[in-house]
Amino acid sequence: MKQILIIAMLLMLLIPAAVNAHETFVRPISGWVNVGDAAILPVGSGHNTSSEELPEGQAYIKIISPSGAVLNHTLHEKTATDGYWKLYDVDVDEEGLYIIDLFHSEGSWTNFITNPPATGYWEHKYADEIDFDALNTTGWADDWYVERSYPKLCYAKAFLAAPNSDFSLANKPLGQKLEIVPLDNITTVGKGSFSFQVLFSGEPMDNLTVTAERVGDDAKQEAVTDKDGKVTLNLTDPAQVSEWLIRTDTGMDTRVVELKDLPRGKNSNEKSYVGPVYRTALTLRNDYMKPVG
Repeated sequence: MKQILIIAMLLMLLIPAAVNAHETFVRPISGWVNVGDAAILPVGSGHNTSSEELPEGQAYIKIISPSGAVLNHTLHEKTATDGYWKLYDVDVDEEGLYIIDLFHSEGSWTNFITNPPATGYWEHKYADEIDFDALNTTGWADDWYVERSYPKLCYAKAFLAAPNSDFSLANKPLGQKLEIVPLDNITTVGKGSFSFQVLFSGEPMDNLTVTAERVGDDAKQEAVTDKDGKVTLNLTDPAQVSEWLIRTDTGMDTRVVELKDLPRGKNSNEKSYVGPVYRTALTLRNDYMKPVG
């Protein structure tokens, strides 16, 4: 079994990397695990489904066993890597469904528009940490401004199914600040429409765009959550093994961030979006059942 897992991991890591990577996800190399396996959990950061950069900053992974025992681990500079993936492995010593809960923050970012409408640069600080009086604005237009400034807070979730799994556990919220909860049985992934609910601070959040992307296919499906935070996407895929990333984020939603007056060019009247951005990614696969044969 271990040899199969290693081969699967290598095949997954050979998928071409994406660009503009700023989302975090965990992609187990198999949905099904046997008791006694060491399950490998690659953690990456990317715009699509491949990892384009190693997750930097603070990253914490929590493994919730079928019995409810919790294993917490901090990913750090000594964590094993393969290309742009950080690799964590967990021993499967119980029957049932394992839940992977990940939190990652690489700190704060501020986007200056130095020459409107679009030219600018990013600074790896929050607005409160920037000495605006000391900024070198040589070459900046008189209407420069801060477009947005935010701490980036990322969540991710995935599942491992050992024998005799209670798949209804996947339909229960974990309590992530921003969370995508599967509403259908995860063993039906790949067989048609699949419903989700998006929760923010435990409450349904409407008007958020949720995307689904099949690993190996950059085409995205999109739908917007309704008043109950619910959305349905078509996860039809006839492949023997398929994997999906389901994602959403709060972006510059003014229910989460504020429009503020920050220092700006003398000819600018632009306000700035200031406040945290929450992003979340749910990984689903179609191989949670024991392979036949």
